[in-house]
Amino acid sequence: MRLRLHTTELYLRNSVLRIPFRYGNTCLTRCPQAILQAVVETDAGRCVGYSGDCLPSGWFDKSTPDYQQQLDDMFEVIALAQRVAMESFAAPQELFRGWLPLYERVAEVARERGFTSLLATFGVSLVERALMDAMCRAVGLSFAEAVRKNIFCIEPTAIHDSLTWQPKDWLPKLPTSEIDVRHTVGLGDPLTAAEIPATDQLQDGYPQALEQYVERFGIRFLKIKVSNQLDTDLERLRTIAALVEKACGSDYRVTLDGNEQYQTPAEFDQLVDAIEGDARLRQLWRNTLVIEQPLNRAIALSPKHTEGIRQLGQKKPVIIDESDGELDAYTRALALGYRGVSCKNCKGPIKTLLNAGLTWLANDFGKQSHFVMTGEDLCSVGIVPMQADLCLAATIGLTHVERNGYHFHPGLAYLPEQQQRAALKEHADCYALIDGLVRPQVVDGKLAIESLQCPGFGFSVLPDVEEMVAANDWRYESLGL
Repeated sequence: MRLRLHTTELYLRNSVLRIPFRYGNTCLTRCPQAILQAVVETDAGRCVGYSGDCLPSGWFDKSTPDYQQQLDDMFEVIALAQRVAMESFAAPQELFRGWLPLYERVAEVARERGFTSLLATFGVSLVERALMDAMCRAVGLSFAEAVRKNIFCIEPTAIHDSLTWQPKDWLPKLPTSEIDVRHTVGLGDPLTAAEIPATDQLQDGYPQALEQYVERFGIRFLKIKVSNQLDTDLERLRTIAALVEKACGSDYRVTLDGNEQYQTPAEFDQLVDAIEGDARLRQLWRNTLVIEQPLNRAIALSPKHTEGIRQLGQKKPVIIDESDGELDAYTRALALGYRGVSCKNCKGPIKTLLNAGLTWLANDFGKQSHFVMTGEDLCSVGIVPMQADLCLAATIGLTHVERNGYHFHPGLAYLPEQQQRAALKEHADCYALIDGLVRPQVVDGKLAIESLQCPGFGFSVLPDVEEMVAANDWRYESLGL
């Protein structure tokens, strides 16, 4: 199946978080939510596709604390990807055949401009997802069906010589229909209701402290951020372990997110040694599934700085997240002793699908589970960003995924009421009216996501771009920061 690209347009809508999100050295309180619209002509006719994402501070590039500059860089890279895509798909072209030169050209220009590879990948991924969505809609297929039928004409060996199979060979026969929510415990998040000062209590009826999420929604999977402040991290972990074990006993799972806060594996080893020697953290360590990106991306794939990764990985899988910028990043990580990689739509669906293949191959064609993929969030919210991200996770068969947008954002309140009502109708398994707002519906710690298997990339409700602001007309001052 071929497509020709007619137009792409980027639209923005501001959103305000209900709770400040602190990760690494960043605190996110307000941000634009982006929607990219692509009009394409396919062999099956003309169709419109969409992609979307949160535009957060301090993730794609941590070299500058200036959020306005970060946003300007994001817009520049997205615009670059749009221009290059118009060239790549000026004539009818199979998706993969047009995507590869698009990816390579944007990466080349981004390097020249001094942008991170992660940011370059993000620009491409927005265009890539919108094209995939349009193609799925043109032929009436869900994303999972389209991948298995390979309408995108993905050629794995063009990227990885060892991957001489097709996605249908390593993907599960059916996408995941329900998925455990791995609740983010940010560095500034309250753990108990009692510790929230009266002046900081939201009074919106929705949980605010970790213990409230565990009690009300049955959360059993946690993503805990650690800060490379040993005593502070240990005390926090003890409190988390106590409150979760009080509610769940030993029936819970944890991932530890180093968030690039460590300069050497030995620094993280200090935390691991302290956890292993603490009786109060024994169950938490037994239940720890992975360690995520402890090292700064500048050194995380450097043989000189990663000599201890293989040893650390013998205790728990160590995975890359922010370091997964280039197409060969995962293969380089595997060679250094890392045992996994994160799945995020912002890093591109094609790369994620191929990474799933590499994981399957490393696990002896799926016979083992030594190497892992995890689903991670970008503080994404519904409709398009969250659902498409969940759709990709379901397609590769993940059973749990980090979700933090539902905690930090007030549901779909940033969208027009008509869009919220439509989400309730079309995706009634995924959303519910909770405490007066349309929000993701977490039951027994899980999200039901079967309705995401609709034509397109996980969402039946199309964005109302007429209610948004064109990127060229948007102003940073509108955030009110």
